[in-house]
Amino acid sequence: MTTQNAKLRAIVSIRNLVLGIATDWKELNSLGNEIDELINSASITFINQTPVAAHERWLIEIGHIQKDTTALKGIMKKVVRKINHRDAKNLAEIWNSHKEHSTDLLNRLNTLYDLGKAHLPESYHSAWTERWTVIFDKFMAIQELAEGSSLHLSMIGEYAPEEVDELTDTILRHMPRRYTLEEAIQYEKEYMEAYEQLKKEATQKKNLWDRFLDILAGGFQQSPAERVMMQRWVNGEKGDL
Repeated sequence: MTTQNAKLRAIVSIRNLVLGIATDWKELNSLGNEIDELINSASITFINQTPVAAHERWLIEIGHIQKDTTALKGIMKKVVRKINHRDAKNLAEIWNSHKEHSTDLLNRLNTLYDLGKAHLPESYHSAWTERWTVIFDKFMAIQELAEGSSLHLSMIGEYAPEEVDELTDTILRHMPRRYTLEEAIQYEKEYMEAYEQLKKEATQKKNLWDRFLDILAGGFQQSPAERVMMQRWVNGEKGDL
């Protein structure tokens, strides 16, 4: 894994966590309802503007989508409830189920988009593409929040309650909710300079922030990029970066 890849992974993971914590994960439900409304609107357009022969396939896909979305909403309600009760039991089982349904849902959404392009009159194609760009953007926003909630549950499973409070408070104070890629990679040289320091500390007892970076890295030793990025946020140095 390159330094830049590790750094971007850390940025994205923590950003997703911040976005969810800042709204108590309420945006998950809101985005889900928005997608439902957009798909219902797309269905009306498709049924009204395409040959009857194309309707059966559309309705079959809609049925599968409804099953997936119902399952995903149930999973996320369970996750938010677990977060509120600081209960991280069965985390792997929950997220295996979430991944299965979200992957199927994305495939079904792509199928609906393709059906529209194949059967709608050409005059509708531009608006159709615009509509589905919004749907896919909202789907990805839900995915990001879901990943953030998984990280939050992992924190709850790893730390004592007071440690979770310390982590979330510091992250919310120092992690920007909005940033550009250029800002995120501005201090690349500093990540490489941290390598020797990390080697020296590798055998020492891990502290609270070291363990948090291990969660981000999926249990593997943190990279220089991840370590220095977190140190900058913790110390409040160089602005939001």
